[in-house]
Amino acid sequence: MTAWFAGWGFRAAAQQASFADCWAQACALPAPGLCTFALLESRRQTPAWAAFHAWAAGAVPHAALQAWPESAIARIDTPSLSPRLVQRFATGSVSEALALHAARSQAGSPAPQITLVLRRVVSADRQATLAVATWSSPILSTGVSS
Repeated sequence: MTAWFAGWGFRAAAQQASFADCWAQACALPAPGLCTFALLESRRQTPAWAAFHAWAAGAVPHAALQAWPESAIARIDTPSLSPRLVQRFATGSVSEALALHAARSQAGSPAPQITLVLRRVVSADRQATLAVATWSSPILSTGVSS
């Protein structure tokens, strides 16, 4: 079963349509078995938080939600690089950093390989971004030669 860790970045003015647009872009990927949405804790204070919850409740009601402090994503290397976000959050992409951080936080031992399967996508209104990370289990050596 595939686990998705979907990192969401969004502006205070994001609407349900912003999240729906990003999710539609992600739906080209194989459907996840388990889904965790990762958002910044600081976004709770915005009107977009309620819009996100309303959208998620209808579109992906089984998804778990994790809210992380901004410090959790600082200095996480991301493929996308926005100078504005580096200055504000100390990472190149909020959504990619959240996806990677959420996947790492739930990784067991031995640690699986974590991969971004969807780099940052942007909603048509430019109010929301989404990135998706997943993991693959490491190959264990059995000691048997083939």
